[in-house]
Amino acid sequence: MNNLKANIINEVQKLFLKKKITVFLIITAIICFLSAFFISSIQQKLVFVAIDSVSFPLMTLSIFTNIFLPLFIFMTVAELFSGEVGDKSLKLVLIRPITRLKIFISKNAAIAIYIIINLAVVFVVSIFSSMLLNGKSGFNVPQIMFAYFIDVIPAVVLALFASFIAQFFKSSSGAIITCILSFIGIKLLSLFVSGINNIVFTSYLNWYSIWTLGQFNFLSIINTLFMVLSFGVIFFTIGYYFFDKKEV
Repeated sequence: MNNLKANIINEVQKLFLKKKITVFLIITAIICFLSAFFISSIQQKLVFVAIDSVSFPLMTLSIFTNIFLPLFIFMTVAELFSGEVGDKSLKLVLIRPITRLKIFISKNAAIAIYIIINLAVVFVVSIFSSMLLNGKSGFNVPQIMFAYFIDVIPAVVLALFASFIAQFFKSSSGAIITCILSFIGIKLLSLFVSGINNIVFTSYLNWYSIWTLGQFNFLSIINTLFMVLSFGVIFFTIGYYFFDKKEV
């Protein structure tokens, strides 16, 4: 357990030592502010559109999780898996006294931490942007935090999906392109094939929106949770299988 914890810390440090990862976080903050500015501009031009202090950060969350977060996840996963195969640095990791399973867990844990940090940045910037652009205060912070918290789950599942795809590539660019095309393909499939939208994990990236439709059903939410988690287990298992068999 100690070497697993140490390797997770090592993977997180290694991740944030990469300049592009830090740049991604800066871009995240800029995108969130611009999204808030865009929403604010629409509200000012369309006076009949009212956006309260709660829905403003949630709209920003919806834009980010459906468009930008998947891209950042794919780039991060490609860096930690395919990128390390391409630059031969994965060999240095594998010679350590730690199993491949723990290495695979460590890398995915580091990606999960990166996702949480990304969403934390979105949370803080969206609230401050709302206060700055609209002068709004009195946020229902627990409700907003809960929305951001539960959206971590489908985002981590998407990262496990990308980790599985990354096992087939020795360059980060190939992994990124394949992940993006696969993501778009699943999205298009769910739009044109009836019934698929409810059973694919990509439909729940903005999971909190389901809780606010006025048709809250606890049993349905639990079923959805287990379904999303089952996708995560499948992607983790298959991804680890190919990682374990990988020759570097």
